This record gives sequence, structure tokens and C-alpha cells, in this order.
Amino acid sequence: MKQESLNPAIDSLLNEQKLKNIVYPARLFRARLNEEFLRANRTRRPFLFIKIYSHQYDLIGWGRPSRIVEKTWRISVLTMFSHLRFIDVLGYLSDGSGIGIILLNSNISTLESIRKEILHKLNDAGLIQALRHKPKNPIFQAYLYSGLQEKDNLEQDNKLKDFNSTNGSFFTLSRLNLSDIWVHPHKIRFRHIIKRVIDLACASTALILLSPLLLFCSLAVKISDPKGPVIFKQTRVGRDGKLFTMYKFRSMYVDAEERKKELLAQNETGGKTFKMKNDPRIYPFGHILRKFSLDELPQLINIIKGDMSVVGPRPPIPSEVAEYEPWHRMRLSVTPGLTCIWQVSGRSNIPFEGQMRLDNDYIRRDSKLGEDLKLILKTFKVVFKGDGAY
Repeated sequence: MKQESLNPAIDSLLNEQKLKNIVYPARLFRARLNEEFLRANRTRRPFLFIKIYSHQYDLIGWGRPSRIVEKTWRISVLTMFSHLRFIDVLGYLSDGSGIGIILLNSNISTLESIRKEILHKLNDAGLIQALRHKPKNPIFQAYLYSGLQEKDNLEQDNKLKDFNSTNGSFFTLSRLNLSDIWVHPHKIRFRHIIKRVIDLACASTALILLSPLLLFCSLAVKISDPKGPVIFKQTRVGRDGKLFTMYKFRSMYVDAEERKKELLAQNETGGKTFKMKNDPRIYPFGHILRKFSLDELPQLINIIKGDMSVVGPRPPIPSEVAEYEPWHRMRLSVTPGLTCIWQVSGRSNIPFEGQMRLDNDYIRRDSKLGEDLKLILKTFKVVFKGDGAY
């Protein structure tokens, strides 16, 4: 497979090394990366995705171009190429910025081995002093994907931090997310900007029009249970695992979290989330708030802040995410929202695995703004009926 030369620096290294690996065109390389991502979900075998940018030693990269830093860059990249095996994948990056490598069945120890070899070769070449002139960006931007449960990935995050603190000018290492390899339609052709503008317009207008209802709910919550706050604040997981504070009208008594442990055996979702139809922790007016989703109205503030969107998978709590299987985490690749497919397809009556599949279905599809509008209209119908909410 051949592709027109994207950058002389990268192409000359490929020719110099005389690699036996196929150099995939950008489109096919992205397809292979997505394939390995899905494969790792099944096999639980980690892989490394490494980006090598072609401008590391020019004015954009190092900022002080010279023969020394150019040789340092070349030795580092050639050392990386020397670790390629016939099973590994090599291809051009889709933005034309350089080359990408997929090192299969590899982890942090693989990168550490490569880093030590680079240092050894630079020392032999008398180029260690070049490391004093650190580039604005490391030579290699590396991503690790393990295919493990989220709780195992969280434990691994500390190892990633330790590696980054000692990697010098060579690597920056982070976890690979679906959004790093898959271009969601909302990220292209200005759709994400249009979606954001629509979110701001809808949320702002709703706050103004619903202000009497918001005031009524606030007073009703305070009268129903004077001991607690009107607004319930909870840490939720947003796009790519970023934490944020989500707002709701409080629908439970103030000791709800303490009583949750006593009720876990009565969970009716069959998964990581906790739901039960006759939850004794909910005070009488709280049932009304939940039935008609009035408790979700304060999340209009989250939409204005950019933590959420009008349409998108519901944001989970960290303890739920910790139990996620790899394919569950796909739903974290987009901004969470007030409503999505499973909210208009049965709400809480749908079991956990079904919710995950419907959310992933939303993410995979074309996600035209017209489809989002249909989901919003369906949400109004479902909310007014009050079916499936508890």
C-alpha cells in the first residue's frame, strides 16, 4: 500500500530503515486501530498506540532547530522503528501530521525498555546534551489501552503518572479513549459547534420559561423535607472520564446514601446502577419529581456550563464506572445529556445491559441534529405520561 509523501523527514526514515511492515494509508490505519481497540475488549490484551509527529525538531517543535536536535529526533524515531514486529501496525495519521504505530501485546514496560535504549544510543552518539533543549512536545505521544475493567484502569493511572514524571523529552503517556481514534459526527463539519449553540439556546430559553416551575419545585422540596438542601449535588462522570458536579432537585431524604447499603439486595436494574420502584428513601413529593423528571431540571445549568448536552447518554456516578466492562465505557466518548434513546424507550424499566447497548447505538449512528430533535420530542411525550420512571 502506497501513499503520497506527507513529509520528507518521516518518509526518509521509513526508507532508511527499510521496514518490512506495510505502511497503511491514513484511512486504513484508522480502521486497523479501531479493530485492535475492539479486539482488546475481547482478549484483554493491551496494546500501545504511538504517534510520531514530523515537526518535532523544527520551529514548531523544538523551537531551536539544529543538527544536534535533528539527529536526536532521528535516532529516537529509528530506535522506535527497530522495535516493530511483523504483527505490529504502521500507518499515516489522518491529519497528515506524521506516522502512527500500534505495538500489539505491549504495555508500560515496553515503553520503558524503548526509552532506556534511546538513552543508550544517544549516549553512544554523544547527543545526551541535546536533551537539555526539551521540545515543546515530547517526541512520542503514546496511548495505552488495556481492555480491562475500569477499576483496573483506575489502578493503572498511577503508573501512567509515574512514567510521565520520568520520561524526559521522549514520551507523554495517557489512556486511549474511543474519542482518540473515532471521529464522532458531532466533531466534524462544525456539527459540534452547532450542537453547542443549540444546547445553549435551549437551556437558556428553558430556564426563563420554566422559572415559575423551578421556583415551585424549590419550595415544595423545602417544605417536604426541611432538613436537607433543595439542590442535590453529586459527582458524575462526563466525557472521557472527566468528573463534574451534577445538579438535581433533591427527591430523597437526607440520609439516603447511608440507607442505600441496606437496600442493595433489592436492586431492580440487574447491573451497576441502583434502582427500585418503591424506594423508601424517596419522600412523597420526590416521587412526583421523579415520575415527571422534574428533578432533572437543574441540569439545565450543567448544559450551560458545558458539562452536559440536551441529548446524550446519562452521566453515571464514579462507582458505577469503576465496574464498567470495556465496551460499557464507549458511552463516555461523548458529552452526557439530559435524554437519549433508552430514556424514550422504557426509562428505568430497561435493564442495565440494555441501557448500555442503546447508549452505544446512539454513539455509533450518524447522530444528525434532526435525530436529536426527534429524541427531544419523544422525551416530552414520555415525561408527560410518566411511564418507567422511579
